[in-house]
Amino acid sequence: MAERKVWFITRPERDPQFHADAIKALAEATQKFTVKWQGNREVHKHYEAVLASKGLKRNNISADGSGGRTWCAMLKTFAYCYINSDGLVKPTKSGQALIKGIKEYENVKKQILTLQIPNAYFMEAGFRPKFDQSFRIRPARFLVKLVQRPDLNYRLTKEEITYFVLTAQQDSQLEEIAQKIIAYRNAGENEKEMMKQKIAVEYDHRDRNDKSARDYYQAHSDVAHTFMLLCEYTALVEYQRGEALLKTDPALAREAQSILNYYDSRYPFNTRYLISIERMAQNNGLDVDSYKVSDFGDEKPASNNVKMRRKIESVLNSIPNASELVREELLSYFIPAIGPNEARKAVDRLRSETYKFASIPEEFVERYLGELTPAEFEKETLKIFEAIGFEALYQPKANGKKTEIEILLKYEDKCGIIDTKYYPNGFTLSQNLANYMASEYIPNYLQYEGKKLSFYGYVTSGKLSGDKKLKSITTLSSKLVNKEIEGIMMTREVLIGFLDYCMENEIQKSRRIELFIEKIQNKGFSDLQIFLNHD
Repeated sequence: MAERKVWFITRPERDPQFHADAIKALAEATQKFTVKWQGNREVHKHYEAVLASKGLKRNNISADGSGGRTWCAMLKTFAYCYINSDGLVKPTKSGQALIKGIKEYENVKKQILTLQIPNAYFMEAGFRPKFDQSFRIRPARFLVKLVQRPDLNYRLTKEEITYFVLTAQQDSQLEEIAQKIIAYRNAGENEKEMMKQKIAVEYDHRDRNDKSARDYYQAHSDVAHTFMLLCEYTALVEYQRGEALLKTDPALAREAQSILNYYDSRYPFNTRYLISIERMAQNNGLDVDSYKVSDFGDEKPASNNVKMRRKIESVLNSIPNASELVREELLSYFIPAIGPNEARKAVDRLRSETYKFASIPEEFVERYLGELTPAEFEKETLKIFEAIGFEALYQPKANGKKTEIEILLKYEDKCGIIDTKYYPNGFTLSQNLANYMASEYIPNYLQYEGKKLSFYGYVTSGKLSGDKKLKSITTLSSKLVNKEIEGIMMTREVLIGFLDYCMENEIQKSRRIELFIEKIQNKGFSDLQIFLNHD
């Protein structure tokens, strides 16, 4: 199946004024989200009935509940809710805010302007066809920004949006799309038809023999109309329906651009879909009162030197939990990069900024879940364990003589050892490796600087298997050290997802360690939700 090359949005209801009513109806249909949704056609049909009873849709209930699933898909698109590993619909914080009637307009506006491709719903297995992998765009924000441009006369027609704007795949294509629209406006009628026909052939993913410009417009103009309605709701542009025109008053453009700059700073592109669909939905669905991406407020680090500012930002993006660190801890990152004098200035400035919510920088998420060398993977994994709350040592020497394990974690009067496995195609815990952990690593690190070994673990870069051998490690090692020491296997997505969850929910480091230790039961985890919910 061909991939999508133009924007798409599920639109059983095009007007965002009714988003709050739709999530309230879903809460009612699922008995406050306690009835299983996944595969339950009866509750899908019941949701349709509730929507119809509230006047949100026509009173024609589909035979298989497809109408209910479409409405739920719309709510998932805007991250008001998601489906958890148990098949239940779970509202996000923005969804909960709408149900409670808290800042309805501001929360809907925020979800529109943070809507992105890809998002949690678009990454679901059931969403077809998938978007082209090059997509990385906030469509509503992109469209509003184009309307603010004087070279476009502060306006865009629905036709221009359909043929040009919907084809943008990157936030960075503003100038490119603007120039295409200007060229189209300056072209003659025959040239315009040729331009539209070329777009239809290049961008229409549908399997058709007659990829004409007219067919393309009929297929995609309603998506353009929906985005025009969404952008109008933000009050940053005006939708003149009679003229099929999205416009703004030039006198208001500066204020609108200031608001857009604020959104760019506070809500950068969200990369948590790399961790898991659930983590992406939860994070993207945070309400306006709890969501704060920037570690040190919205203001950029102050510096007259652009290169120095970039260095400072680069250092910040290499730290998973910068806002949680004390001055000396921050200096340990900055001094090697920019020297002691500039480091002290940068850290003191950053620590003077006010912030109420911290999260892992998007750049750190992308780096950790991207391509690394084995050594880089070890060091980045160590940073995450430090951010969780452990005192982490890199390549500690066993008995003071030689290094055997990559990471040792200290807490209270105990310690744990972590073996990182960077295998892009997945890691299988073989019997030989299990025997080595049991007979070498565990005995050698049984006591480390007065700390008693209490667990061992593996962190993998890809899929994991062989976790049933964890029990054999415990059994064999107990014969050698007269102590049962249990282990854990987890993917890097689960590890960074756990940290992200803890930071988002402002869980103290001592409690984070407790939660992590509770999961060590000779089990392997490839699913973050199972890890978080596991008893």
